[in-house]
Amino acid sequence: MTQLTEPVARQMVDVVNTRNVEKLMEQYAENASFQVPNLEAPIEGKTAIRSYLTSAFAAFPDWTMDINKVIVSGNEAIVVNSVHGTHTGPFTGSDGKAVAPTNKTFVQEQLTRVVVDESGKVSLFRAYGNPSRMNRLLRTPNAPKGSSGTESSTSAQSVTAPTSAK
Repeated sequence: MTQLTEPVARQMVDVVNTRNVEKLMEQYAENASFQVPNLEAPIEGKTAIRSYLTSAFAAFPDWTMDINKVIVSGNEAIVVNSVHGTHTGPFTGSDGKAVAPTNKTFVQEQLTRVVVDESGKVSLFRAYGNPSRMNRLLRTPNAPKGSSGTESSTSAQSVTAPTSAK
């Protein structure tokens, strides 16, 4: 079993913050599972994760994950973090419909669980949080009734587009 360390976990997040999808995918196992709060089900497999992250980073080109704390045990890490970004690019909703850029900014708090396999590759990435602000920002069908999506800045207890696990 590969042992994670806090510096390695932090370095993994540093790679996420480059928004370089190919470099990020070097960290993932072929059969990895990825889920963030705005996804109803995990994304399975490196190819599908690559596609999702490419789209998410295009929609939120300044997407950033800030670490508050890292707790490591064996081959797992729990990261207490926040994510933020501005919706300036096209985004495809879970219904397959394109969402035009809103130029709105979000900030969401989350807990992220990362598990690595025997070779040190991410096998599970699961971010926990409340996706309601992101849904409202993107005016997606799952947004709460009565939300207009007119906020210019959003602060919530959840996550956004780029990373997850179970």
